[in-house]
Amino acid sequence: MSEIFWQSDTNFWTIFNGKIDTIELGTKTIAETEKCTPIGAYTSFRTYNSFGVLRLEQHFDRLEETARLAGFDIQLDREDLRNTLVTLIAGTPNSSEPTPERRIRITIDLERHIGRLYFAMEPLKVPAPEKYELGIICQTTQAHRENPKAKLSNFLSRAADIRDQEKDEFDEILMVSPHGDLLEGLSSNFFGIKGNTVYTAEEGVLSGTTRDFILHLAEELEIPVVFKAIKKDEIADLDEAFISSTSRAILPIRSIDGIPMKGSMPGSVTKRLMEKFDEELSSGIESLFVD
Repeated sequence: MSEIFWQSDTNFWTIFNGKIDTIELGTKTIAETEKCTPIGAYTSFRTYNSFGVLRLEQHFDRLEETARLAGFDIQLDREDLRNTLVTLIAGTPNSSEPTPERRIRITIDLERHIGRLYFAMEPLKVPAPEKYELGIICQTTQAHRENPKAKLSNFLSRAADIRDQEKDEFDEILMVSPHGDLLEGLSSNFFGIKGNTVYTAEEGVLSGTTRDFILHLAEELEIPVVFKAIKKDEIADLDEAFISSTSRAILPIRSIDGIPMKGSMPGSVTKRLMEKFDEELSSGIESLFVD
């Protein structure tokens, strides 16, 4: 396994051909480490029971796919990567937090030292229970990813700028294309519901691993899904809506741009998916331990 460097007060590591590149940071948050990380392919995920990750192999696939879309053919040593993650998690006790779970980001350097891996980790923070019961408040802004199928870290600084520009606090900011299509959140995928049908954009959005899992659940529940973006001027027609991400799972939306959803909170379709998500979660979790 590659040699690893870490500092318990930073939770920020870098590995490259077994050589240590020391990074001194006085921070513990992933967002702050972004400023010290070169542009590259990245993926973020949460742990379950300390050493489990939902659809872990898809995260590895996406790292390699993003690198290819950026013009770099990088093949990850997945066994070594799993062992590294186990070592990092085991070496940073999280006993002071109410949950042992963590949020982790892996970045492949595509700017300076091609192929160098960066790891950032922080205690997992999930929305308060009432957010799942009462829903969240969202705001829209005109924005989109330049290369939506590539998860490149230069988008993170742009997303941070958008958040800083918003004077009011919202649970999530949803991006709208120049054509008025409601695409996705700054850090989530978006789903709108009319009647019993789920609508979600296919073009111009990142195919999140949690999104893929939810689409699988919708198929099992025989809930119709239309891969078409909801228009911004159709928000008032929505019965329900929700976002998804690795740390938030399925999170109902109460209102968008001050326009409330028509249905109850959470809506019936959203609630069915939330319950199915909890039921089927264990089947999608992959262990970091190598067999």
